[in-house]
Amino acid sequence: MVSMHHLRWLVRTATSAIAIGMLSCAVVLPPSGGPEDRTPPLVEECSIPNGMIRIGSQLAIRLTFSEYVERSDIARNLSITPTAPYQLDWSGRRVTIAFDSLRPQTTYRMSIATGFRDLHGNRATEPFTLVFSTGDQLDSCQIHGLITSSVSAPLYAVLRPADSVASALEYRIPAAADGRFLADALPCLRFVVAAYADVNGTGSFEAGEPVGVAAASIQAQPPAQSPSVRIWLGYSSSPRELEVISCRAISSRRIRIEFSAPLEHISSRMVQLVESASARRVPIAATMASGPQTIEFISGELLSDTTSYRLILTPGALIADSTGARLPDTVSFAFKGLATPDTLPLSIRSIEPNRDTTWNADLKPVLRVMWTDALAELPKVALIKQPHRDTIPIAIEQPDNASLRVQARDSLEPATTYTWLVQLRGVRSWRGASSSDTGFLVRTIVTLDTRTGGSLSGIVNDSCCNCQQRVVIVRTAQHAIVATAMADSSGHFRIPFLPEGKYELDAFCDQNANGRYDSGSLRPLRYGEPVAERPIPISIKARWDVSGITLRLRR
Repeated sequence: MVSMHHLRWLVRTATSAIAIGMLSCAVVLPPSGGPEDRTPPLVEECSIPNGMIRIGSQLAIRLTFSEYVERSDIARNLSITPTAPYQLDWSGRRVTIAFDSLRPQTTYRMSIATGFRDLHGNRATEPFTLVFSTGDQLDSCQIHGLITSSVSAPLYAVLRPADSVASALEYRIPAAADGRFLADALPCLRFVVAAYADVNGTGSFEAGEPVGVAAASIQAQPPAQSPSVRIWLGYSSSPRELEVISCRAISSRRIRIEFSAPLEHISSRMVQLVESASARRVPIAATMASGPQTIEFISGELLSDTTSYRLILTPGALIADSTGARLPDTVSFAFKGLATPDTLPLSIRSIEPNRDTTWNADLKPVLRVMWTDALAELPKVALIKQPHRDTIPIAIEQPDNASLRVQARDSLEPATTYTWLVQLRGVRSWRGASSSDTGFLVRTIVTLDTRTGGSLSGIVNDSCCNCQQRVVIVRTAQHAIVATAMADSSGHFRIPFLPEGKYELDAFCDQNANGRYDSGSLRPLRYGEPVAERPIPISIKARWDVSGITLRLRR
């Protein structure tokens, strides 16, 4: 029989055994309870001073963090330039980085990027950098800069000597969370300066990650003359040549050319059509873009199915895609005639705006209409102010013979209703075919109420780049682009309306005239377009006109 004394002894023994077992399985966890920890981790102590010289080939550096951190993050975000083998040894909040084969007479940079986190998930906001040398002195030049990125990921600057002889050397510099970076203890060389966002968390650049390259190489200088650089990150497309996929007659009057990429620029009167044997010139009656990658030419006379023809680009003709890749103007296209009659029906292919009513329309609205075939002549178009039906002056452009672009000549009144009217009765194709669309095309727009916001104006100064197209952009605090404007030939710009709020104003030189910023690429190396020295913060209030802003382009 078991007494109560024995039962109490068994319970105490079992409880102690469970407690000992729990202690033996303990792991490092953040303390529970209390206020939520939002403090970012940082390196609290380093066993050697920054700038230490005359170090031997073997070195052990001990770092102490302000709190427990994710060890895998440190391994991923630690970089050594020039590269050198090392080992990591952890003990609580301390890590020892051990080197055993450092090169003589070499300045090293050891960095930990902002990608590392504490056990609460707080990410570091400042990188850690330690510079040391196995020689008698440190390299003494530097470059500092700012990286602009629309994604939330650790940022790195990458510096490579512009001299191809030294191109194997690469400096990878972690940037602060706000994009600032300092590359110091550099050899006094000229560098290609690039940057990327480590979206994949690997610590190194991978294809598809946001990347940017400064518009020109930068000479590293002593600290007193340290040059600054700005880099915008974007998504780089692989460079390619623009090619012709096919050129053929598709009827007795129509020739179609298909290209390898969507076209951005097509100059008028770009080709001549000739008979191959006699070199007799055949007139071209019309040109149209039948798709993003396709151009069609309408012959002024019937093509013969027994005759060979050539389309020859006229000197200076511009056919280019969105990356700026051009088709050489020495290219010609051979094809055989076709006897099939041309019977393409005529109708409207697309309309912008595509809604019957558009609210909060721009004060200089645009109407775009595209047809399925080239037109004999443009239809009548009007912009009417409601309710009194006043006619507003407009400017009409014809990008090709199958489309039109219409815009108000002057800014419209805010919070006012207007109507686009396109008369479709009598619209005919180049061969006289009637359109299946009749009556009127009607689009109603209600312009922005600018009383709820303000405007801004200024100038983009260009003393560096002989820039022909200067583009101004407006970003929110989250780096979303909310407005753009093209400066005039003297650099002046105006943005007629922005809602109340705080923004960042910036600018770039659109060198390839594709309407957007091209950030360049690392592999292969392609420089980005010039950007403003720095973004300018602005505050917009209702009915305010912010003026006198100056943005300065730089390489």
